[in-house]
Amino acid sequence: MAGKPSIIHRSHLLSAALFFSLITCLAAIADPASLKSSAVPLANVNSPEKPRVVSLAPSNTELLCSVGAREQIIGVSSFCDYPKEVTGIAKVGTFISANLERLARLKPDLVLLVSGQEELAAKIKNHKMKTVIVDNNKLTDIGKNLKALGRLTGHYQEGEAAAQKFEDRLQTLAQIVKKSKRKPKVFYCVWPQPLMTAGKASFIDDIITSCGGTNIAGDMAASYPRFSLERLVLSNPDVIVMPFEARNQAFIKQSPWNKLQAVRQQHIYYLPDQKNDMLSRPTLRVLKGMAWLGGVFHPELTKELAKWSEPKS
Repeated sequence: MAGKPSIIHRSHLLSAALFFSLITCLAAIADPASLKSSAVPLANVNSPEKPRVVSLAPSNTELLCSVGAREQIIGVSSFCDYPKEVTGIAKVGTFISANLERLARLKPDLVLLVSGQEELAAKIKNHKMKTVIVDNNKLTDIGKNLKALGRLTGHYQEGEAAAQKFEDRLQTLAQIVKKSKRKPKVFYCVWPQPLMTAGKASFIDDIITSCGGTNIAGDMAASYPRFSLERLVLSNPDVIVMPFEARNQAFIKQSPWNKLQAVRQQHIYYLPDQKNDMLSRPTLRVLKGMAWLGGVFHPELTKELAKWSEPKS
């Protein structure tokens, strides 16, 4: 495929330069036992009342801001770009590497990472810094993480309130989706060449299900497994969701893609560019992305879902 690849790793959209490194990481995620985490699980962390935090994952940075801990963030990854207030914070690493000297100078109380960054966590911990892993396996983990990060950063009430609002919104979404009699078969293409999708253990699988779809790869144990073209043809999905970079690519008009029902009926949808993609990060913004995806699955509910997605005071 022409163009720059972009791939979801534990639901985080990263740059093309990391593509081949991430293929290895995705394989490791398929077998969690192959990664030995040296980080402390989020739920087991004790920290100062107002810890100084470095966040090496965009989703963690957003969640910290959602619980009112923006002023405690002293370092971020080069992919942390939302909200705009974090763009001026010191950059101390990427998703798979960190500037250990710069980290040491910052003297953080905590370094926050996500599942899939265990090797990086081990390197940081070897330099006598406390590392914390935030899990993002399920949609409901967003609420759990808001509560935990609120407690961890001294913003208990803000975390509890944000989590409750999120959980309430999910319950309302379930009631809206129930109004539709359709449950389309969905193929979520993480990357077309090699063909990769979202399996049962992924955050994306939970999103598809919550929006009233059936993930045709939902029986695959890995988070982001490879998917054969033969199986895609046999599954013959009703809806296909493609990455932004797949727009205007010739393969979709070629066999066997052009034989798929979703392609023939023009039920193929492309994610927006990285800046506007709200499905890839497990944060509060995912609600906007889910409103869009729910409308794709159930066009008759588009207006109601759009109204649902608007934040309420």
